[in-house]
Amino acid sequence: MMRAAFDRRRLTMTSMLNDIPGVVCVEPEGAFYCYPSVKGLLGRSIRGQRPASSAELAEICINVAKVAAVPGEAFGAPGYFRLSYALGDEDLVEGVSRLAALFGEAQD
Repeated sequence: MMRAAFDRRRLTMTSMLNDIPGVVCVEPEGAFYCYPSVKGLLGRSIRGQRPASSAELAEICINVAKVAAVPGEAFGAPGYFRLSYALGDEDLVEGVSRLAALFGEAQD
């Protein structure tokens, strides 16, 4: 039952992330994390800030959208996030929806 739940969450998060302009996420093969590229958002204006790194973008995410993302710089992958899908379905959809709304504000 848990295996099916994590598979569903993995597919849901990957699909939702790939629907966000500027974000590209390869479908993970396991574990509990998605590793989306957020390179398409770097240097763009979001709420008056222009994040130059995934670390700066992660700060905006936690401060504005109240969603925690581990910046790729922490594990040798600048321009990427690590997002966990080890949470309930509703919380997952809520969190990624908040990110989508925030990132939808990005302007050149």
